[in-house]
Amino acid sequence: MRKIFFKDNDYKLADKMDGIEDQELGDVLLTPTRIYVNALLPLIKKQLLHGVAHITGGGFVENVPRMLPENVQAEIQLGSWPVLPIFQVMEKIGKIPALEMYEIFNMGIGMVLAVSPENLTEVLGVLTENDEKAYVIGSVAAKTSEKEVILKEAQA
Repeated sequence: MRKIFFKDNDYKLADKMDGIEDQELGDVLLTPTRIYVNALLPLIKKQLLHGVAHITGGGFVENVPRMLPENVQAEIQLGSWPVLPIFQVMEKIGKIPALEMYEIFNMGIGMVLAVSPENLTEVLGVLTENDEKAYVIGSVAAKTSEKEVILKEAQA
């Protein structure tokens, strides 16, 4: 982010930009990291999760595999959640290909949970009760290629 905004494009923390007009750039970039412990503890206690991945630097491609057994792969359905405006701004001004953005950044998804289909409704309910926005963003299946994560683009 530093390179895109400040080194390559000479933005200032007080700047307002197309796409995030209601806040200064510095306020957007300094938004505190969400802490998920209160939402996750009830799910862990009820043993409703098969895996948890905090999506940090390295995006989906580096972080999701950490929760997967070696014989499976995750398919992430792009477009299944609202991407935060700051990422759209970064993609545009940094001239970063869309798929590459998902390999680098979390694109608004801070945590990925692996959940059995039969537990999905209960998990979504617990997350909602804990004021977390939750989206079904993909699935896990037996590996059919060397890729651990497949980023599937939304159909037009």
